[in-house]
Amino acid sequence: MKSRPVIAIVGRPNVGKSTLFNRFLRNRKALVEDVPGVTRDRIYGSFDWDGRTFDVIDTGGLDIQDPSSLKQSIRQQVQVAMREADIILVVVDIRSGPTPLDADIINLVRPLGKPYYLVANKADNAKQELSGGEFFSFGVNHVIPVSATHGRGVGDLIDLIVKDVEFDDPPPSEEGVDEPVRITFVGRPNAGKSSMVNSILKEKRLLVDSVAGTTMDAVEVPFSRQQHNFVLVDTAGLRRKKAVEVGLEKLAGMHAINAMERSHIVVLVLDSNLGVHEQDARLAQLAVDRGKGLVIALNKWDLVKGRAEQAKIKQQVKDQLRFVPWAAVVPTSTINGHGLGQLFDQVVDAHKRWNHRVSTSELNRFLQEAVEAHHPPMSGRRPLKFYYMTQPQTRPPMFVVHGNRKDVPESYQRYLSNHLREVFTFPGTPLRLFFRSSHGDPNEKK
Repeated sequence: MKSRPVIAIVGRPNVGKSTLFNRFLRNRKALVEDVPGVTRDRIYGSFDWDGRTFDVIDTGGLDIQDPSSLKQSIRQQVQVAMREADIILVVVDIRSGPTPLDADIINLVRPLGKPYYLVANKADNAKQELSGGEFFSFGVNHVIPVSATHGRGVGDLIDLIVKDVEFDDPPPSEEGVDEPVRITFVGRPNAGKSSMVNSILKEKRLLVDSVAGTTMDAVEVPFSRQQHNFVLVDTAGLRRKKAVEVGLEKLAGMHAINAMERSHIVVLVLDSNLGVHEQDARLAQLAVDRGKGLVIALNKWDLVKGRAEQAKIKQQVKDQLRFVPWAAVVPTSTINGHGLGQLFDQVVDAHKRWNHRVSTSELNRFLQEAVEAHHPPMSGRRPLKFYYMTQPQTRPPMFVVHGNRKDVPESYQRYLSNHLREVFTFPGTPLRLFFRSSHGDPNEKK
């Protein structure tokens, strides 16, 4: 057994797999709702216990008898998770007792020859725990009653795993390992976000269906490219607030926004056939407000016929998203792979510039030349004077101009901001520009 084992959580729909997953992680990374089929993709997390680190995979509910394409896709995802896992937890509902579907899942797991445990969930009290004995009829060695909701028995479950499994010594820690670049794909429902992530990975990692709303969780997928590490984050399609009903869709939207806040770069995926809508502009503004790098993917480009129509769509994007002229717009197709390499190159470049720092000497030289080229206007009876310029932080780049006043006219703020981009090239990232007088706090340029 390796030093950092992988645990896969499997079971039929609505037995509490995601609740157990969240209990391990001590957060609500996976969506939980009292409706079967909420989890659809594989969701990864990690937790520490008694000095050991475990990776854990949450999976969709298995329904082997259901022939629908979505259920069959979920089954494929679960099978991949079981192949990746070192330990498998088969979760059942202790209140329902043994079911034929539980037996089918046990029969899927047993031939793999991996350690597995039958976890009898929803045992909220001692009386319900006694019902767990019924599941020994499946011929299993372990039946562990737990209540994932309340945490009852979960620690005993992990202790049993640690006791039964032999671990390798952990490898020596690597110093200087680069932080993975977090790339979050956002957009309206059915814009092709999951297909895009699958195409980049070159595997059917995420569920894809023609029905909008297939993705519900924010799904994180580690990925390596050209010796650099990334985390690709697929999110639920986001609709206008007025169109969102309370409950699951609202929670999925909150997860998508949280994923954006934790990301480094946001890829806004647009459906070329539908053009740019007000909601797309809102999503772009959310990324800017949160200081994230931004790249725009014009997806389904293979369906746009003729140069005239392509030019029309590109102009619409330029007009509707004119407040982010610095964001690269890349036509893409997940059907033939068109533009995906260029998209990733733009993401990498945006991340570099998002982290870029300009030296104080270069900034002061820039400020002197900018003022000589375009003198600042008068502010009342006093002329504006700028003394020096600094960059106190990155992610995104933030600049502070020190002068005799902070009430700089908006037009001159735009001039300096645009000139910064021209001279130092900041594609794919918002900039923050502040003005500070010798007395007072910065005044942010919006």
